[in-house]
Amino acid sequence: MHPPHLPPKTCSIKTHRIWQRLKIIFAVAAFSLIVGMCGAAMVIGWIWPRYAEGDTWIASYSRPALSKVQLEDRVREEISARIFSVYSGLVNAGSANYFRQKIGDAAVVGSDGWMVLYKPDYDGSFKSLYVITPDGAVYQPEAGLFDKYSGLLYLKIKGGPFKVVSFGDSLSALDDIFIYQGSNWHHNQVQYPVFGAALPHMDSAPAIFYPVDGSFSTGAVAINSQGRVVGILKEGNLLVPGDYITRIMPNVLSQQTVVYPSLGVDGWFSDEQPLISSKQTVAGFLVSRVWAAGSLLRHGDVIEEIDGRVVSADNLWYIISGKQTVRLKILRNGKNLEIETKITETTK
Repeated sequence: MHPPHLPPKTCSIKTHRIWQRLKIIFAVAAFSLIVGMCGAAMVIGWIWPRYAEGDTWIASYSRPALSKVQLEDRVREEISARIFSVYSGLVNAGSANYFRQKIGDAAVVGSDGWMVLYKPDYDGSFKSLYVITPDGAVYQPEAGLFDKYSGLLYLKIKGGPFKVVSFGDSLSALDDIFIYQGSNWHHNQVQYPVFGAALPHMDSAPAIFYPVDGSFSTGAVAINSQGRVVGILKEGNLLVPGDYITRIMPNVLSQQTVVYPSLGVDGWFSDEQPLISSKQTVAGFLVSRVWAAGSLLRHGDVIEEIDGRVVSADNLWYIISGKQTVRLKILRNGKNLEIETKITETTK
């Protein structure tokens, strides 16, 4: 009779122990594989969150459906309180007067009363304008600064301190935005950028704008989902990016002047209208007019590089801002030249 506590006579002790170890190894490998797959899914979901957009979604990432089409109540209330309405033409109607026309909404950019709105036909008569705050107070501006290159008007009212808006990062195509119209915020999405139709223009003047879908009033303010201003609508449902406001706003608030750094020339960029030399396209800025006294630039020059950087509508402002002189690589009559020129400023 075989004792029950002993292995069968046909069993090898060595083989039995090896098999026991293998079962443990297989179990550990299986659990490791599961853990590794879960970890990989989490990493992909964080680093590449939209990898599975479409019919399939990664379990570690989901985008709230309402986040794209609705603003948080707190953001809605806070930003609405920082946007004032601007009217013109007060009409006397007996015991209660009324305004003839609303010219746009203004975003408050200075706690001392500075605000910005879009009014390209400004005639210099800021004293004929009226500003109404969301709580019903009426003010008349005591100062006005007009930026003729962007069509933006900066007004100052006396009072405060006022709550101010903040500005978002640079826009990109397909960004979600919210446009303020009729005391409501309307969800929208910016399209791919386009260039302004007005050619030529000063070298550092606004040139790039973003189309939006739908029909909105000229001068409507646009923000992102965090409540930061990203631009103001101009004619044709084109968004003037907030970059053009933040560039000159420091001088508006501190010195009450609109300042543009410039090479002292007008023209256009090759992205707006192709430039060709010797049957080849050329990237740069074509000089159509030189207005800076003593400039070494000439009509017909193509500015290809500034301080070693290829010139474009996106970066020219930042290359020359804050500098006194720059080194230019230009194309003149088919030949490449290098010159050094001074930076000048245009002010109101």
